[in-house]
Amino acid sequence: MHIDNIDWVEFYSPAFQPRSGAAAFVERVTSLKGPAAAAKIALQQGGRMLWLADRIEEVAAGRDSIQIFFYLIAAEAVAKMVFGFKGEGQSRGFVRQFFGEVCLDRHRDCLSRALKLGPARFLNWSEAVDKLYDVRCDVAHEALHFDFHLKGDSQGLPRLTGLGLSKTSRGVVAHITLPELRRLVLEGVLEGVRKLLPSPSVS
Repeated sequence: MHIDNIDWVEFYSPAFQPRSGAAAFVERVTSLKGPAAAAKIALQQGGRMLWLADRIEEVAAGRDSIQIFFYLIAAEAVAKMVFGFKGEGQSRGFVRQFFGEVCLDRHRDCLSRALKLGPARFLNWSEAVDKLYDVRCDVAHEALHFDFHLKGDSQGLPRLTGLGLSKTSRGVVAHITLPELRRLVLEGVLEGVRKLLPSPSVS
């Protein structure tokens, strides 16, 4: 599999019920031309970042931070397209907008139960997004790609993440798995694509 040959229908089908709905959606989006093609770019660029994150297990198993890094690049890219941003920078702000304005209430509800600060309290969805963005910065700026882990799939108990070098993860207990976070971002990308679709013409 090559990044230029991703099967978009297969890639996005888990987010559709029934899964067969992905084919019609992808066909509609990928056929768009002109300014409306921003929806196609969002579908493909967001998907590519998630696809790259999926490949991390092949070369750096157990490095959740690297996958989070790509998830947030996808979130940022899609948010910038949704809001028509043509400049540079403002990454944290657009990641916040992705989760706060592009994603749905149920995604924010999930994030509000994702990370707990020690035994005290869950971070609200906005604080959780900032914590995940801090992980992205640890990877990008400090090469700390080994210090933050989400809850393991098969574990019955949440996993303490804050014992390493990064102040980002200190004292944080993860209650969300990597597949759950991936699904949240994947569905958020699709919400962004829907926002970019042209309104149906009224005859």
